[in-house]
Amino acid sequence: MYRKADISIIISSNYRSYVYLHLLKKKNFLPRKIIFLNDNNEKKYNIKIQKFLKKEKNLQIKYFFTRNINSQHVIKYLLLQNEKFFVVSLYPGRDGIVKNQLILKKKFLIHSHPGKTKHYRGSTTIYYSLLKEKKIYCDTIILSKELDCGKVIYSSRYPIPKNIYHLDKIYETKIRAINLVESLKKITTKKNFIKKKKIKSNSIKNNYFIIHPILRLITFNKFKNV
Repeated sequence: MYRKADISIIISSNYRSYVYLHLLKKKNFLPRKIIFLNDNNEKKYNIKIQKFLKKEKNLQIKYFFTRNINSQHVIKYLLLQNEKFFVVSLYPGRDGIVKNQLILKKKFLIHSHPGKTKHYRGSTTIYYSLLKEKKIYCDTIILSKELDCGKVIYSSRYPIPKNIYHLDKIYETKIRAINLVESLKKITTKKNFIKKKKIKSNSIKNNYFIIHPILRLITFNKFKNV
């Protein structure tokens, strides 16, 4: 098992980071060290996060004015840190895909994925699992070089939200955050905290990309009265 001091967090200027910070504080898992990939163009949540951080005492905050997790300055800084685990809440798109092999090898980057990684790899998978199985899952994994194929720390199934229109921002972020907290509990209380072995990329038949607006609308219509 590891101590809470072995865990840090990398955040960005978005809603997910804002929710993560609040829930981690509530559950007494807010790390003392925070790495902030600060994009001033994302003003709304940049301001909200800055206000949150100013209220917290004894935080060590390192700012990087970049969206790209693979920036040489960011990677160099992370490699020099004593912490072994880094919760990640990154920007969408390629700026948020960790490509640096050294950081993936040296550190444990913790990511909550809204779907069973064994079956649903890629983007907006919460919609696809609903359409295919009428189920919602979340896996919290340790990132690997293959997309969504890392070792699973904690996996859980969640109920369909009463308001289906909150699915892809509010609800998805909520279950990611809950899963994250449960994962941190495992890391800090159990010696063997890994739930499953790493998934082989060739064992997953389908990758799921950003859902088409028509399929999104079909999902809403199908589950709006659940």
